[in-house]
Amino acid sequence: MSPALRYLELARRTLEAVRRDAPYLAGMGAQMAELLLDGGAISAPRAGAFWSSEFCGRAGSLMGVSSPGDAASAKDVAFFDLPDPRRPNPARSEVLKGLARGLVRLFAIGRREDLEASVPASRVSAFTGGAGPDEGLFGVQGVRPLVALRHLDQLVRGWVTAGEMIAACTRAGRMPVIWMSVWLEGALVRNAHFIRHDNLREPWSPPLFHDRVYVPPLAEGYAAEAFLDAAEGIAAALERQAEALAACGEWMAEAVRSHRRAFVVAVGHSYPAILDIPQGARYPVEWGASVSDLSKAVPRSLGEGDVVLHLGYGPVDVRDADGVIRRGIRLVHTSPYGCPPELRGRKGFLWFDLPWRPGDASVDVPGYSVRILPMSSTAHTLAYQAVLCELAERLGLQ
Repeated sequence: MSPALRYLELARRTLEAVRRDAPYLAGMGAQMAELLLDGGAISAPRAGAFWSSEFCGRAGSLMGVSSPGDAASAKDVAFFDLPDPRRPNPARSEVLKGLARGLVRLFAIGRREDLEASVPASRVSAFTGGAGPDEGLFGVQGVRPLVALRHLDQLVRGWVTAGEMIAACTRAGRMPVIWMSVWLEGALVRNAHFIRHDNLREPWSPPLFHDRVYVPPLAEGYAAEAFLDAAEGIAAALERQAEALAACGEWMAEAVRSHRRAFVVAVGHSYPAILDIPQGARYPVEWGASVSDLSKAVPRSLGEGDVVLHLGYGPVDVRDADGVIRRGIRLVHTSPYGCPPELRGRKGFLWFDLPWRPGDASVDVPGYSVRILPMSSTAHTLAYQAVLCELAERLGLQ
């Protein structure tokens, strides 16, 4: 079995474990919904590496409504990821301690045993559970495992819980305001129309719930099942492209062995923060900023012999891809919009399909104008970690 397929098999088991835990996660979402329906606010404090960016900055969620700041009331919900307990971080510890001292109800993405000792577990209303920080494949100095299962697990458990929270709200007759991806036509106007604007104070933000929008109630488990079905479909699509994943890993390994640059961009708000790479670690690839435009995503300092893996978000501009390839850079690309026929078979270009839905959100809500629950970060995690396994094997990492 190839390294990529080994990882994807572990990823499938991870998704199966989440599916088994879905009734518990639905109950956790229902607890959160009960507080919000009673007038509470929701926030995603920066206690961990990634969830604040993920939950507050992605279409298909409460983007624009939720805030990374602290909530204050006993009706309020703080929904956050637990940091890696092996890597103490004073700033994140202070966020957790501040939450523990307050009144807000705490809902944690992660395991009870990962909560630092200074915060009593009794202060947390619920934990999603999931993989431990030491579960995964390969390793390098400063990062073990190199390919962790926790990243995928936390993303999926976080979104399943959020989806079940939204579903519980619909069963009470309320629909949260869900942000529409700005990559979709009409999204900017739609999103802006929800913002309550006056000239008395700022910041201006949308309400948590629509005032007069009826959505047929979503059954318990509906959001979890639909999201997990989509994630498993992504994993299956990648399994069918094992050769392309291996070729990508080989290109990147050649670059590393030749002291050239293996450069990665994932156009999603969680990367590279979710990897939580320690300072000084001998991580085998370099991460760039999350930029969809290829003409801006690939630094001018890259050139002959370098490899760029760009996990895209929007349609592919053929001219921009050509411009990268002409610089002697080998470009590996993917986008939910598909590969332009002009690029297929091009020397120095490799494509693999990653068929999450354009606009990111993946779960249909009958009677509502947009979908919920973004898939891009889950899809990018599956693809990137599969490629990273191919690279690690070729570099002889153990």
